Amino acid sequence: MKQDSTMKLCDDGADTSAGARAERLDGPNRRAQVLRTAAAQFAITGLNGTTTLALAKATGVSEAMLYVHFGDKTRLFREAVEFNSETRLRSLDRHLSSIPAENQIDWIESMAEATMMICLAGAGNAILMNWALLEAPEFATDLYRNEIGSARGLWDREVARRLAASRAREILTLHIVPYAVNTCLAHGLWLATLRHTPESAEPLARQFAISIAKSASTVLEQPYRRLHVQ
Repeated sequence: MKQDSTMKLCDDGADTSAGARAERLDGPNRRAQVLRTAAAQFAITGLNGTTTLALAKATGVSEAMLYVHFGDKTRLFREAVEFNSETRLRSLDRHLSSIPAENQIDWIESMAEATMMICLAGAGNAILMNWALLEAPEFATDLYRNEIGSARGLWDREVARRLAASRAREILTLHIVPYAVNTCLAHGLWLATLRHTPESAEPLARQFAISIAKSASTVLEQPYRRLHVQ
């Protein structure tokens, strides 16, 4: 039987015919490609402003096939946001592990700048997280909190890997890392929300990173000043 070509997936429903169920996303990277494209579309118009027809046109996948593989529009949005967050964290992992640590304060500055800049890059652009926090806060708040925790874990790993056990490392871990991660991710999200490009955001991120490094320098010097006074 010939499938009715006019049958479409609505935002809250789908064509669940046997023919649609038989369709598959071919290739090992095809699902990730669809998620990246859907994320880019959602980043422009958000969850409520994006239709499944627009998603189908952008991804090159029929509305029925999107339903079969991702469920309704809301579930596709959530998976796209999760993919976006994971992409950002993988990028941060690569950047932090490659930063030289010749000077402690310069290293912190570079870590801070990288944490902001990953929010502006390609598939990891944090504008999608902003849409999620606005339109699906019950889901996005926990996801963003988990992202902060994961980013802090990456910072802690680099501190432990590069610094021997010392008072300075303890101060970094307990006082500087939580502050730097929270403020840098928030600043990166703000820059993405303002739709900065990496090029336009770079000088702003660098200035903010310098302020983080100065704060870190002040905190690290305090114990030594107290010891000198005593």
